[in-house]
Amino acid sequence: MASYRQDRAPPGGYGPIEWAKKVKPRGVSGYAMFLGFGAFSLVGGAVTALNKKRIRKQELELIEARISVEPLMQAEKDRLFLKQCRKNRDDENELMKDVPGWETGTLYGKPVYHNKYNRWMEPDFYEYYAHVSPKTLYKRQYERLKH
Repeated sequence: MASYRQDRAPPGGYGPIEWAKKVKPRGVSGYAMFLGFGAFSLVGGAVTALNKKRIRKQELELIEARISVEPLMQAEKDRLFLKQCRKNRDDENELMKDVPGWETGTLYGKPVYHNKYNRWMEPDFYEYYAHVSPKTLYKRQYERLKH
């Protein structure tokens, strides 16, 4: 007769079957996160409020600096404007020197602009840059798009 050994339960039986879900402990609770968010918000607000006065002071200083430099910038702009107008006049004199009866600033003796009150009139953009190269004209025309 052949001998064989049958598998059986261990003495005392098998242990209990774990069928319930094991939940890992969560880190920080929702209340702790809410309190942490509130604390960070309060600290950030306090720091911002303290720095706001310093930042405003710097902004006012920058505004005052721009206001104080404005007359100098305007004077320089006016000087360059008059320099270009003089250059235009000189170029017109040089260009039209062979034309008999030509007066600078007129079209065959008649004023180009009828100025009833004898006030200054700003020249047109293309008239102002009449004697510059097309490349320079293009640069001046589209200069503001770069800034």
